[in-house]
Amino acid sequence: MELLHFAILLVPMFVLMAFGLPLFLSMGITCLLYALLFDVPLMILAQSFVRGLGSYDFLALPFFFLAGDLMNAGGITNRLLAFSSAVIGPIRGSLSHVNIVASMVFSGVSGSAIADTSAIGSILIPAMKKEGYPAEYAAAVTAASSAIGPVIPPSFGLVIYGLISGASIGKLFLAGAIPGFLMGVYLLVASFIISYHRRYPASPRIPFRQVLHTAKDGVAALIMPLIIIGGIATGIVTPTESGVLAVVYGLVLGIFVYKGIKFRELMSIFSRSMVNSAVVLIIVSVIGLFAWIIANMGLGEALVRMFTSMSTNKWVVLIILNLFFIIWGTVLDPLSATFILIPIFLPLVESVGIDLVHFGVVIVINLAIGMVTPPVGGVLYLATAIAKADFVLVMKEIIPFLIALILILITCTFLPGMVLWLPNLLIK
Repeated sequence: MELLHFAILLVPMFVLMAFGLPLFLSMGITCLLYALLFDVPLMILAQSFVRGLGSYDFLALPFFFLAGDLMNAGGITNRLLAFSSAVIGPIRGSLSHVNIVASMVFSGVSGSAIADTSAIGSILIPAMKKEGYPAEYAAAVTAASSAIGPVIPPSFGLVIYGLISGASIGKLFLAGAIPGFLMGVYLLVASFIISYHRRYPASPRIPFRQVLHTAKDGVAALIMPLIIIGGIATGIVTPTESGVLAVVYGLVLGIFVYKGIKFRELMSIFSRSMVNSAVVLIIVSVIGLFAWIIANMGLGEALVRMFTSMSTNKWVVLIILNLFFIIWGTVLDPLSATFILIPIFLPLVESVGIDLVHFGVVIVINLAIGMVTPPVGGVLYLATAIAKADFVLVMKEIIPFLIALILILITCTFLPGMVLWLPNLLIK
């Protein structure tokens, strides 16, 4: 009966989304129809809608959005690319490797795969094509490396998961650091193998004086994630307060140090961040209503009974959930998948003893992989458009990188100690 009620709730939502309605409207209208159909008091709907935002920690989202926009607008991209080039040096296929290292570095600033693709792809894809790399390969390596963005802290995906699940955002940030670094390492291995096999060109050697200069510029930008993670890990600041510190640092760096932001540009940056924050927060408020209906219909308990009747082994459940999220990640964008699926599966995850922080990192990696696989694959389409490449050929080029990403997903799934080592060490 619970699954039937869930189907009645879910099917109209997907139909409305297929007609182009935004997620919050599709979800809200469906919840209203469900309430009218099953005589749920409308006052409860209003209370649940407001309760969805009834947490101080939700203030972290607009501050992280604003901090990322300030750093992106402050001329940081070129500096981080120069720093990445200095780190890689004159190695065959160097621009391919720089693309991956730059994404790793830039992830600590943006926290978003789309932002990584836009900022890095718009500069490096034309440069790679000019150096003789196929457009399809340039698009593939850019899209694959951008999947690191949602994993390395600060990560919007981990913040949203933490707010929905109640898991510590500080622990989630620390837990994402090692997997995010390993994602870059696995992708670099694939890039090295392909580059040597195809004999891609190497960049000229950079004088040591220039290496020091680029490092000096790059380090200033990399202090921001240290402020966020260090402040939360030591307990000095809350996630929201760390977002405020990141905004202040981004303002100082962009206006006075890098001088990439003019005072007259601040209003457009603030307004863009406000709109992006509002888009997410209105979905958060609707998910409060959606989660209440799911809890009221007993779906979580039904899923617990169904899964535990097959197996109570947490590794078996993790494998099933991984397969489920991989498939859903290909048809739903990460934001939709997180908001819709996490409230449904939390009772199951807790009942079989899966650590919520470990599960959060695994799910964010899952959904990051979904962003570079069709049919949704927003990052993949964006990189293809920037490269003006053939999408079918891009799909062929990205296969080795997808294998690398799936290997890191398997590693993180079955080695929870690796994921949880840093948060358990620094946060008691």
